Amino acid sequence: MKKWIIISMIIVVIGGVSAWFLLGKSDQSQIVEAAAQTTTVQKGLLEVAVSGSGSVTAITDQDVTAANTLLVVDSVSVAAGDTVDKGDTLVTFNNGDVVTAPYDGEISSVSVSSGSGASQGTILLRMEDEDEVISPVTRGESSVSTDSSSGGSTGGSSLTADTVSVKEGDVVEAGATLVTFTDGSILQAPVAGTITSLSVASGDSVQSSATVAHITNYSTLQTTISVDELDVSKVAVGQAVKITASAFEDETFEGSVTKVATVGTSTNGVSTFDVTVQITDPKNLKIGMSTEASISIESKEDAVYVPVEAVYTSGDEKYVLVPTSSDDSTQSTNKITVETGITNDTFVEITSGLAEGESVQIPRDQSSGNSSQGGMMMPGGDFQGGNFGGRSGDRVPSGGAAPSSGGQGGN
Repeated sequence: MKKWIIISMIIVVIGGVSAWFLLGKSDQSQIVEAAAQTTTVQKGLLEVAVSGSGSVTAITDQDVTAANTLLVVDSVSVAAGDTVDKGDTLVTFNNGDVVTAPYDGEISSVSVSSGSGASQGTILLRMEDEDEVISPVTRGESSVSTDSSSGGSTGGSSLTADTVSVKEGDVVEAGATLVTFTDGSILQAPVAGTITSLSVASGDSVQSSATVAHITNYSTLQTTISVDELDVSKVAVGQAVKITASAFEDETFEGSVTKVATVGTSTNGVSTFDVTVQITDPKNLKIGMSTEASISIESKEDAVYVPVEAVYTSGDEKYVLVPTSSDDSTQSTNKITVETGITNDTFVEITSGLAEGESVQIPRDQSSGNSSQGGMMMPGGDFQGGNFGGRSGDRVPSGGAAPSSGGQGGN
């Protein structure tokens, strides 16, 4: 009985060794197969870009308040260099309001002329007193009314609307008259755009701080995208941007960076920064549409480049593996040291060591071999879990052109 037990144990051991040998050999063949994939060195335009998503907003989108009302200057009674006494008339307005000298002094400069408009607080002129101190004189300062119908001096707590010249939905130019008031003042459009709301009618009493209308310009649009903290340092005002919108999948819009936030927003330990991009020609884009934007950071014509996974790093050395064939048809690789230039998530420029058209080895998808290691064994005994580096998300143009999403240069 003992003899049979010993023989059974020997058979089990031999069977296990055989299974191990076969599995090991199979796994080795998969590793060899994984190392056999190659790609060709390309030459063309290589671009480095930073990407982000956002939505379309209006550049001009603002309230118009009664505090912006203007009085039209009728006459200016002084000129630079004139000496005046306290109470002398300086400026009169079409509604009869008069601005007088607040003290004895000399007129040092005049900022308004007949026919010009002046909002509350506008500097009309500057005066120098006996102590040689120069101070501004503004609309509403020492202002009296000679027109009893206007109810006294301007700048009170409320105004009465006389005529409303626009309606909701009207498109106006900057400077167009929106409302005239019974005191002779007028409210003009501070910017060009569409009247999206209007809250005053003839005869209404309007508080000086009240919002009278809202103007949105639908022809000048922008998108604000969120950029990762690792990439925002590469972004600067004036850089060119390519924009796509979910609503127009086959169309690309041009733009440029107009603002980069100096304060970021942190979510789950990751900070992003807002980057504002003006859209050059919005075409059919509408406010609220979602966008993807690619900001061009750096580009190079006629760059020689390979996929980032083709370049390996060992200390300060970067190298590629070039496949070779011997006389007996066996396959092997040569380790070629290279120097690199700009890089993005997909490709890296080779500035020295390779030429266009050469073949280089790249690893296959690790799932076809022993992927549990998360990497692959490199020549010389180095174990690498990943190669040159970079983040995902590149889009690769056809015809050997460059990709257009995030990355960084390296030498």
